[in-house]
Amino acid sequence: MTLQRLSAHLALSLTCGLAAGLPLPAQATYQLYGMARAHATTTAPVPGLGGTDDLDVNLLNKPGAGQLQALDTHASNDHGSATARFLGRIGLLKAYATSDYAYCCIGGTTVHDGYADATVQGRFYDEVLVQGAGLADGTPVSYRLDLRLSGTVTRPNFESGGRYSADALAEAGLRDLSTGAAANFSWDARRQDTGVFSLTVQTAVGHRLAILGMLYAGTYVAAGALVARSAEVDFYHSAGYTLAPSVAGLSTLGESGYDFSAAAVPEPGTWALLLAGGLLLALRARQARR
Repeated sequence: MTLQRLSAHLALSLTCGLAAGLPLPAQATYQLYGMARAHATTTAPVPGLGGTDDLDVNLLNKPGAGQLQALDTHASNDHGSATARFLGRIGLLKAYATSDYAYCCIGGTTVHDGYADATVQGRFYDEVLVQGAGLADGTPVSYRLDLRLSGTVTRPNFESGGRYSADALAEAGLRDLSTGAAANFSWDARRQDTGVFSLTVQTAVGHRLAILGMLYAGTYVAAGALVARSAEVDFYHSAGYTLAPSVAGLSTLGESGYDFSAAAVPEPGTWALLLAGGLLLALRARQARR
C-alpha cells in the first residue's frame, strides 16, 4: 500500500469509526478515548531488536472523561527512537508524535535496516440537550461548533515510497439526534493550514445535539529515508472545540458535565493571570503565617 493510499485509508477509518461509535438517540452517553503508541525496531542485520509501548484510556460514561487524561510513551533501540504523547478531555485534544532513525548505509552498503514510528489519537463524544433562554420546545434555533487547531508538522511531511511521513488529521461533527441534520468537517495538515474552522446545524429547543471530535498525529522514519532522519508532529498546542448557540442563554452543557461554551474556556492569557493571582495569594498566605 502506498503512503498516499495508507493516509486516505487511515482518514476513512477514523471517520467511519466516529460514525460507528454514535450511540442511539435514546442513549444519552459521553466518551473520551485516547491512545499513544511508540515503536522502534531493527530488521537487519539482527532482526527484532527494538520495542513497542502502547497506552490507552477509554472512559465511557465516566466522570473522568471531562478531566484531563495524559498518556506518555517512548521506545528506542541502538539506531532509532519514537515518542508519543496524548493529553485530552471532552472538548480538548492534544497530540505529539516524533520518530527518528539512523541512515541505513555507509558508502553505498546497507549496514542496518529498520524504522521507528509513533501514533497518537484522541477522540470524544458528548451530547447537549437544547434548552434554556426561556424558549418553548420546538422553537427553531441553531448551534455553531468551532474547532481551533494550532500545531506544526515537519516539512517535507512525506517521501515517495513510504520511507518517511508526518501526518496530522482532525475531525469535528455536530448532529441533531432528533432530525438527523448534521455537519461534519475533516482536516488534513497536508492540504490545509491550522486555524479556526466552524460548522453549523439547525435544531430546535427540546432536541438533543451530538458533538464529536478527533485528533490524530503520526510519524514514521525508516532507515532508507532520504528527506530527513527525524519527523515531528506537535499538536500539543491543542484542538479545542466550543459551541455557540444562536440565542444567548441556550445550554452548552454536555451530558459529561463539560461546558462547551467559549466563555467557559479561559484564553491562554487568562490562564497566566489566574496562575499569577494564585501565586500572589499563596505568597501572601505564607507571609501571614510568618
